[in-house]
Amino acid sequence: MSEWRSRFGGVRWRVTPAGVEIEGSGLTRTKGEPRSVRLYWAFWGTYFLRASEATGVPVGLLMMTVATENGGCRLEDGQPGVIPVRREPGYLDDAATPNKISVGPCHVLISTARAAMHNPMINRAWLQDRGNNILAAARYIAGQQAATGFDPILVAAAYNAGSIREAKPGSRYFNRWHMVTYGNHLDRAAAWYGDACAMMAEAAAMAGMGGAA
Repeated sequence: MSEWRSRFGGVRWRVTPAGVEIEGSGLTRTKGEPRSVRLYWAFWGTYFLRASEATGVPVGLLMMTVATENGGCRLEDGQPGVIPVRREPGYLDDAATPNKISVGPCHVLISTARAAMHNPMINRAWLQDRGNNILAAARYIAGQQAATGFDPILVAAAYNAGSIREAKPGSRYFNRWHMVTYGNHLDRAAAWYGDACAMMAEAAAMAGMGGAA
């Protein structure tokens, strides 16, 4: 369990084996059973494990990222559905504005994937492969470890905004965490991280009983 922490005078939190605990309100989870993360694990568990082994990013952070970026699991063609493409304001085309288009389950910008993977040839098709997409996100998260220490809240803030920056009162980005993010990103990330922890505890228990993790 980590010590209580905050940034820029915002709400205090700490990381526990069960998820993120927010001072005054306790552990945070989504409503109901962790159905979405169970499905992500069932279909994409191999991708999470491979990306984690390649980068050192904990599996729970990768599952949190996928769930937060997707807003939950939808089934399409027998697999958890993804929002394949999101065009940001100012997008022209993939070649001219690779920093304005995010792709795949982790919504990785083409420009971000190229930088994280040290490969200027990465394109939309490469990122639409689920394994590639999760690996690129993991490389990006690993590259921010010095600033985040793999704390889920700091990981989510840096992933969403590009870095950890103060959200000033009165700004469009102001929230209870006092960190720049878009919308309620950090609240959702905290809840999804709790679900990921619950799912992994279930998997570990099943493995201990000789079941399929």
